[in-house]
Amino acid sequence: MRWPHPIAAASVLFTALALAPDAARADDDWSPRDEYSLDDNFSLAYGLGTSHFASVGIVYMPGSIVDYEEDEQNPPISGTGSFTVAAAVLPLPTLFGGMGGMEADFSIGFPAFKSYFGGFGANLGLVVQPISFQHLRASLAVGGGFNAHGYGYLKPRIAFTIVPGYVDADATYRWIPDTASNIFGGREDGLEDEGFGEHKLRASLYVSFRPRTGNREEDFGKVGVHLFYEYTRVSGDEEELARVRIRPGDYMSFGLAAAL
Repeated sequence: MRWPHPIAAASVLFTALALAPDAARADDDWSPRDEYSLDDNFSLAYGLGTSHFASVGIVYMPGSIVDYEEDEQNPPISGTGSFTVAAAVLPLPTLFGGMGGMEADFSIGFPAFKSYFGGFGANLGLVVQPISFQHLRASLAVGGGFNAHGYGYLKPRIAFTIVPGYVDADATYRWIPDTASNIFGGREDGLEDEGFGEHKLRASLYVSFRPRTGNREEDFGKVGVHLFYEYTRVSGDEEELARVRIRPGDYMSFGLAAAL
């Protein structure tokens, strides 16, 4: 797989900053953890919105399958449905006073085969959140994953509270450069595939029907609603994209989930 220098460099930098806190000062007894209480860590550890760490739901993407196998000249176009699970937890104080942790996503899309947005997909990333206020968060994730291709990605995120304890929101932008993409089952002529490029914007709204207080024991088990909208732009070789039943272009999707 081709790997772009910016993503590789960011991976090394984030790992060094987030996972080697003892290098911050000459005093070996000091750690960023000393600056936070356990309750502080818990209230800032949410990686979805400002008060959630997991989401389980369904997504519908209209017009996302172009079935060239049925009619190559005038292919019918239909939608894709998927089941998704997402989690993000940031329990580690970092060198610069923010938080760090991991994010993961898993999806099963239908129809399951020969579809860019169908089948199994997953990604895993390292997250660094330099801005970690109670009602405002900003973070950057770097990681890798797979669906119709294996890929590396960068994903900035901003999250904020709308109604404390009840409503919060976040917005993310995931960038997959075509140079960080490796197509599964691609060309067999010995030539290197161009890869798929992707830009995905997501806007999410989280609503809790019971107020979240930031207390570990009180908030555990409180379930809210997660509503989201995604705008995805896919680029790449038209023949390779046709093989996974899409065209280069823009796609929209809508999701409804339970948020923890």
